[in-house]
Amino acid sequence: HVGGAIIWLGSSFLMQMLFYRAKATANFALVEGMSMNTQWLAQRVFIPTSFAVLVLGILLTIEGPWSFDMLWIVLALIAFATTFALGIGVIEPEGKKLGAASAQGPEHPEVVWRSRRMDALMKLDLVLLWVVVLDMTVKPTGDDVVALVIMAGALLLAGGYAVNVLRAPGPAAAAAPSPAASSAD
Repeated sequence: HVGGAIIWLGSSFLMQMLFYRAKATANFALVEGMSMNTQWLAQRVFIPTSFAVLVLGILLTIEGPWSFDMLWIVLALIAFATTFALGIGVIEPEGKKLGAASAQGPEHPEVVWRSRRMDALMKLDLVLLWVVVLDMTVKPTGDDVVALVIMAGALLLAGGYAVNVLRAPGPAAAAAPSPAASSAD
């Protein structure tokens, strides 16, 4: 369980650092390579290790001194479901779209827009995984207000940032004439 969590978190952290490095150094080949390998990594690292963490966590709960009604276990299961859905339902498809758009070149508006979206999604997922680590190590109860506030605050900040980036109009919307301008003609 712990080994799987380390691999899952470590892989996510490494992806975020490589993505940051690629953007900071304008290494378009690295961004394109990461985007093209998103599906490969998801199938061979993220999905198997996340399922291992889930199954082993469930077995540990069944065999250990814990129960499924403990707050920290409930939070961990919700976080697992969220990060799994985010990865498969949003990050992987966005990585494919970024990879496909990459053929247009690193400065193309769609590539820049998709790159920002991917960065925000990866940051949200990474914060979610760190919250799970805090949850697993602190094992908060309803009385552990500080830990719960820290976890909620981190998720609200990362989620707010991601929503802000994801709501930004794409290059096609920015290039389209506004309805007011069209009616003035």
